Amino acid sequence: MRAFLSSRGKRTSAARWGARLLALIVLGPALAATTEVPKVRSLDIVDKAIEFHGGEHYSASKTVLELCSKSGCYGVSTVVDGGLFEYVVTGRIRGVERKVRATNESVEFWEDGSPVVVPADQEVRLRDWAVARIYFCFLPFRLNDDSVFKQDMGLEMWEGRPLHKVKVTFSSGSSTDAEDEYMYWFDPQSGRVEQFAYTFTGDPGGLRFRRPFNYRRVGGVLFFDQENLGVEGAGFSVDDLTPEMVETMSKISTVQLKMIQVQPLE
Repeated sequence: MRAFLSSRGKRTSAARWGARLLALIVLGPALAATTEVPKVRSLDIVDKAIEFHGGEHYSASKTVLELCSKSGCYGVSTVVDGGLFEYVVTGRIRGVERKVRATNESVEFWEDGSPVVVPADQEVRLRDWAVARIYFCFLPFRLNDDSVFKQDMGLEMWEGRPLHKVKVTFSSGSSTDAEDEYMYWFDPQSGRVEQFAYTFTGDPGGLRFRRPFNYRRVGGVLFFDQENLGVEGAGFSVDDLTPEMVETMSKISTVQLKMIQVQPLE
């Protein structure tokens, strides 16, 4: 409500608010181009989004679900108790069943049901493999991790409505994908994740844009499926994304969450 109140506590007129909103939408990108937007650990819009998507329901719960996309399905199990976590991800990779269990303190690995000794120099890679699948199932809950930096890019118009745009980067060395960049667009009133995009490195690298759909709450946590669009190649940036650019992207896959169960911790 603060945005709708004047400094004297009186409600601004619809015309004044409309003018202010228009200025933010029109001038925001230009201001961002000429002024470095500070990187911060905390943003109100991200805090609002985490709370709207489930907040404390997620931070003290056990969740089991199936994550399915073009490459197949993965079994996902998470236990989160404040800052403590246990992630288990199981999936078939090139005909071999892979299972990774990651906690705050350890990483374990199985192939076709047989335990495999994990060398110290492979722990980060295996942990990141599991976390990468957890990350997309439970957005936006990991956006307040210690390794995450956020930049408030202001409001931007998409398909006739303003969305609150936030750029996310990561501390160098925090993971094998720390160089990736993300952009999120939130509903400015509720904080709901409306769309997001990310770059990724590699050969050839590329850019992905995801549109959530089929929102539903299970055990107090808001889940959604995703349409996954993209372009391949190096040199793309999430800063370049516009509605017009998205229209030129090819559909890569549909990401679906199935058989979701959420239980609060006792």
